Amino acid sequence: MTRLGNHLKMHLAHAERERARRFYADVLGCRMLNAPPYPDVDLYEFDDGTIVGLFFKEDSEVLSVEDSEKAAWLEIKTSDPEQLQKKLLEFGAEKVDFPDPSRFYFRAPGGQVFRVAPLDGGL
Repeated sequence: MTRLGNHLKMHLAHAERERARRFYADVLGCRMLNAPPYPDVDLYEFDDGTIVGLFFKEDSEVLSVEDSEKAAWLEIKTSDPEQLQKKLLEFGAEKVDFPDPSRFYFRAPGGQVFRVAPLDGGL
């Protein structure tokens, strides 16, 4: 058996730190964890135990917006996709155009692209 693990790592510019904190804690409702003794790392835990590590770097060390669209896209599952979409738009998350009309695609602070899907939904 093979499956993806529950740890993700992303590089963000230092300038995105406060906005990223609001995004992961306030908008997505993640719990901020005690990070390892590194000053430029924030850790967030989703309800299902998935942990996202945000590593804050110099601008030259992070993906551009254009490159982030070429990187892996991630999915966030929720019991209320419409409510989450509303919160994302109120926060100022940028909608990303994609030919799948059944999902909401957006750019998180730092450029990472996500899609919103229902917990009980299929593909």
